[in-house]
Amino acid sequence: MRTTRIRQRQPNHLFGVILLITLIALVSNISPFASIICKAGATNENVLDDDDFLAEILAEEARQEEEHARLEAEAREFEAMKARQASSPGGGMPGGNPKMGGNKMRGGGGASRSMPKGASGATFSKLEQELKKKEAENAAKRAAEEEEQDSKEAERIRLKREAAFEAELKKMNEEQRRAAQKQKAKDAKVVQRILKASKAGKHYAVLGIRNLEVQLGPYYIFNISIGPIVLFRVKTKEIKRVYRNLARTVHPDKNKDGSAEEAFHALESSAAILTDEKKRSDYDKKIIASRRRRNKYAIESVLGASQKVWSHTLSTFRVTKRILGPFSTPILVIGALII
Repeated sequence: MRTTRIRQRQPNHLFGVILLITLIALVSNISPFASIICKAGATNENVLDDDDFLAEILAEEARQEEEHARLEAEAREFEAMKARQASSPGGGMPGGNPKMGGNKMRGGGGASRSMPKGASGATFSKLEQELKKKEAENAAKRAAEEEEQDSKEAERIRLKREAAFEAELKKMNEEQRRAAQKQKAKDAKVVQRILKASKAGKHYAVLGIRNLEVQLGPYYIFNISIGPIVLFRVKTKEIKRVYRNLARTVHPDKNKDGSAEEAFHALESSAAILTDEKKRSDYDKKIIASRRRRNKYAIESVLGASQKVWSHTLSTFRVTKRILGPFSTPILVIGALII
């Protein structure tokens, strides 16, 4: 009986060993697949993170586009409101409180809300200030670009004219060359004077005219206005005569300087301003205002210096009187007589 039981247990141990070996083999084969699965999971997580980041960027761009569209809509509403105010009889909106887009401002999804009191005026004024600022910046930018293009074109023409003059010199003999160079030096002086005055905005100096015009008044006596009285005004006929004579000298066909064409255009511009009564009047007003500001500053400077000198003189007199005591008056009198 015992021998039979031992023989029956041996197959059970053999089956356990086989099962253990099989499990070890399975584990060793599965571990590479497990690492691959883990890596795939990490990659999927990274892809998901990248997708989230891209979604945030797209959402931010959408918000910016929505904000830009909102500002453009407000600007259009502002222009429409200004047009309505200009066309209304009382110069304002009916009801006393202007609103954007009627009585309510429409938002997304069909929802609407009324503008708070005073918010529309502040928004419109802010938009108007921003629009004016942008217009001023664009105008300054365009003016700078035009000035740069004009300067480049003038430099190109100058170089071309200089090269043509040098080519002409090579065809001349020595005496003709010296005469041409001497004449060019004279032409260059006239051209440089005109360009310098033109850049400073002095139209009278461009034509070589001394502007001694003086304006007196207006004066008010018993609510009666007298003036303004203008003295030493240069006549328009004289300006035209000076322009014709100077134009013959500066004309590019006669003047050999490289910048003669630029100077000729500057001369034409100044003559056009001074021969037009309205433009000349506006220009003269600017000159008079500038002179008054300059004279006012000079008078204030002289008065300030005089006050400082007087205060220092008084302080010196007081100190001298304290030091000399009773002898201060005769010593000062003798010093004044000596001086």
